[in-house]
Amino acid sequence: MKKIYLSLFACLIYLGMNSATFSVNISGFSYAPASLTVAVGDVITIQASATHPLVQVDGGTWNAGGTASLTGGWGVKTADYTFTVSTVGSIYYLCQVHGPSGMKGQLTVIAAAGVNENSNFINNLILFPNPANNKMTVNFGLTTASQVSAKLMNLLGQEVAVLIPNTKLPADNYSYTFELPAAMPDGAYFAVITSNDRRVTKKVVVNK
Repeated sequence: MKKIYLSLFACLIYLGMNSATFSVNISGFSYAPASLTVAVGDVITIQASATHPLVQVDGGTWNAGGTASLTGGWGVKTADYTFTVSTVGSIYYLCQVHGPSGMKGQLTVIAAAGVNENSNFINNLILFPNPANNKMTVNFGLTTASQVSAKLMNLLGQEVAVLIPNTKLPADNYSYTFELPAAMPDGAYFAVITSNDRRVTKKVVVNK
C-alpha cells in the first residue's frame, strides 16, 4: 500500500451516514444562517411567521429580488416549515414581504453521505479514528487511474481546506494521514472527494 502523509490546517473524521437536522432562524430582517450546505436526506426547519411568510423561488427570481413562488415548490408558509432534502442542487427561499430588501436564504445540497451512484471510481473508503483530536487517516482504493481531489467544507458551504490537490493517481490503494492543528475549531464538516463528475461525500467531525 502506498502511504502518503500530509500536514494540513484541517482534517477528515468519520461521523457516519445518518441524516442530520438543521434549523434556519429569523434574526431581525434576515435568516441565520443565510447560506447552508446540507446533504440529501437531511431534515431542514426554516422559521416562518405571518410577519415573515416563507416562500420558495427559483434562482432567477432570487437573484432579481422577486417574490413569485416556485411552481411545484412549498407555496407560502406562515409557520415554521420542516422538510427532508431529496435532490442535489440549490434551494432558494425568501421572506415574501422582505425578500426584495434582502431577507433571503439558500441551501446548497450535496450528495448523501457515503458513496453515491457516480462514485464507483473509489472503494473501501475508511476514515479513522472516530473521533480524533490530533490526527486521523483516510484509506481508499482507486479502481482505475483517476484525477482526484479532496476538500473540507464547513456547514455554511465554505471551503476550509484543500486536503488533496487535483492529482492524477494510478489504480492502487492509498493512505493519507492528516495532522490536526491545535487551532482548528471543533464541529461538523463535509469531506468531499471528487474525480471529474464523480464524488464521494462524508460527514466528518472534529472533537478535540
